[in-house]
Order: sequence, then structure tokens, then C-alpha cells
Amino acid sequence: MSQFDKYLEESVHGDVIPGAVLYAQDKDGSLEWASAISGPGAQYTMDTVMELASVTKLVTTIAALQLVERGDLSLDQNVEDIIPAFSKLNVLDGFNTNGTPILHKRRNSITVEKLLTHSSGAAYPFVDARLAQLSEKKDGNSENEQTVDGSFDLPLSFEPGEGWMYGSGMDRLGQVIERVTKMGLEQYFHDQIFKPLGITTGTFWGEVGVPMSNRSEHDGKLTHAWNAPAFTGANECHGGQGLVISIPDFSKILRSLLVDDGVLLKPESTASMFLPHLSPAPRTMLLKQIQAAEWTLGDVPTTNEYSWGFGGLLVDGDSHPFRRRNTLTWGGAPSLYWFIDRAAGIYGIFGTQVMPLCDRKVTPVLKAFEEEVYRKAGKLEK
Repeated sequence: MSQFDKYLEESVHGDVIPGAVLYAQDKDGSLEWASAISGPGAQYTMDTVMELASVTKLVTTIAALQLVERGDLSLDQNVEDIIPAFSKLNVLDGFNTNGTPILHKRRNSITVEKLLTHSSGAAYPFVDARLAQLSEKKDGNSENEQTVDGSFDLPLSFEPGEGWMYGSGMDRLGQVIERVTKMGLEQYFHDQIFKPLGITTGTFWGEVGVPMSNRSEHDGKLTHAWNAPAFTGANECHGGQGLVISIPDFSKILRSLLVDDGVLLKPESTASMFLPHLSPAPRTMLLKQIQAAEWTLGDVPTTNEYSWGFGGLLVDGDSHPFRRRNTLTWGGAPSLYWFIDRAAGIYGIFGTQVMPLCDRKVTPVLKAFEEEVYRKAGKLEK
């Protein structure tokens, strides 16, 4: 048994994770690591379907780039041309003494590329405390909040293109895709992404195969509940969250991007995903947030060498101990994590279901998994 296997077992028996499904491959096929481990509270198998949360964003990114390839969208296209309601989105400057928001009329356009890179100004309330304050004041309408418009009926946090905040831009991009294709994301993903790769478990409307495990604030122990807060249940598809899928099925998407097989995207489109797409001001804002945030996925060492690609956080430098430049990585709130390092020729995905959001106790496990993939592939040393 390897040191990592021992560590993983200790993590399960020590109530750090309830279980997990691990999958990794290298480009030439010499490495194929597929493994599942379970604790007493949740039975994980290779077939277990999990909630992806923000892992959904990678699939939406691919869908948008497919439309760019076909000429149905362009990266610099103003999305107001497709969804006129976007013209009503203004920028939040603060609050009056009586608590009413101070807004200014937006000057800059919201483009497809700004939605792809979280530089549109559309931020999540858990990222921007001002939006959280506004959300608390909203008249609760649970049915409306299950739509994209209802979930993100908030002003922008900054002028589009002048900052960076993780947010609902990908959910809005999902709306753009639906409007352009005249079909729902469920159908589009099935026809253009899942079916070509032989993926059978991907859906917005399926059931998960394990309970969500929740860490107690009181004693740090995990409890397991099928009726725990979840990311499915909306009555509209959200481009930024909501997919359920098995880990082996999702790995087919990662492998397609790694080997550049042309099934999903043309080589030039795939290459564009692994390039930095932030101008200096948004990149500076990303670096300030990404190092200190409690909602980041995986290990984010203080290298100050990050940007945003299309689909995830991009390693934008050579200071990381083993990740190569232009490694793309991200994950989902219940502690799922994926990475693609095309220079090293490897990818990996770690699937588990642990809340709260991006649980810090799981982060060392994700870090150890990623390093073990490099070790198994013989790529730990640059």
C-alpha cells in the first residue's frame, strides 16, 4: 500500500472525507488510475453519480466555444444583443445611510468572453458581501429563485472588464447558449457533448448516488443526509451549477481536452482554453482574491502566477513545484476537484460530496491526490 493510499484511508476513517472516487490518466495511456473508497456513512463506487456544482462550468465553457467555432457566437459579442434584459444591469457602488443601494449606469458592454472569465461584474453573493447584503433584503420567492433570473437578480459588482470576481457569469452564459441554439442546456449538452463521448450519466435532472456529507461547526464531524442542501432542484438549467454525473463519465471530457482528439472542439479552440485571458486590472483583482478566499478549490500556493483560462484557474508561470505553465484547474463546492496539465500530459479528478462550501479539511487531501497523479505518471519533477 502506497503512502497516499494509507493517507486516504486515514482520511476516511478520520472523518475528513466520507469516501471518494479518483480517476486519472496520462496522454499516452500508460497511466489509468481508477479507484473508489468508502467510509461507513456513504458508499462510493465507480458508478456513483455526484453533484458537480461549479464543475458544471467547464461543460458550459465547451458549449460556448463550440458556438464560437460555428460562428453562432463571437467572444467579443455584446450579450445584450441576445438577451436584452442584460441592458438593465447596473453597477453597485455602495449603500446610502438608510441602506438603499447606490448604483451607476453601466458604461461597458458585457461580452461572451467577460462571462467566460468572470470579468463581467456578475459576482456571487458569497464572494461580494455587498451583494450578500442585497440578497438578504430581497423578498423571498423560492419558486423564482429556482430560475437563473431569480437566482441572480442582482447588480454588477464592477464595470465589465475592469475587475474579477467569481460569480454567475457562467449561469448567464447558459442562458445565451439556450437562446442561440433554441434548445435547453440539457438537450444541447446531451447532443453535442455527452453523446459524442459516450457519456450516459450526465444530466441536470438526475439523482445522486450518495448522501451529501456535512461537517459540523461544533465538533468537525461529518453527518450524512440525503435531504441536505443541494445544487439540483432548480426548474431551469444553470450553466454554472446543477449537473450530476459519474466521475468516470466526467473524466471523458477531461481526457478529450488533454489529448486534443477534436471530438468536442477544434485544436485551436482547445488551445485557447489553456491561455491567460485576463487583462492587468482583472488579473490583479484575481490574485488578491484567490490567495485569501475560503471558496477556492484545491491547492493554491502563493506564487502570484495565476490568471483565468476558459473553464478554470490557470497556472500562469513556472514557480509551482510540479504543475506546468498553463495547467487548468477548478472544481465544485462539495469538494470536487479536477486539473488538466497538457504540458505534463496528465489529468485527474477527485470526486466527493462534502459541505460546507469548499471544506478546508478536504483541501490537503485534494493536494495529496494531485501530487500522487504526477508521481504515478513520473511527472513529479519538471
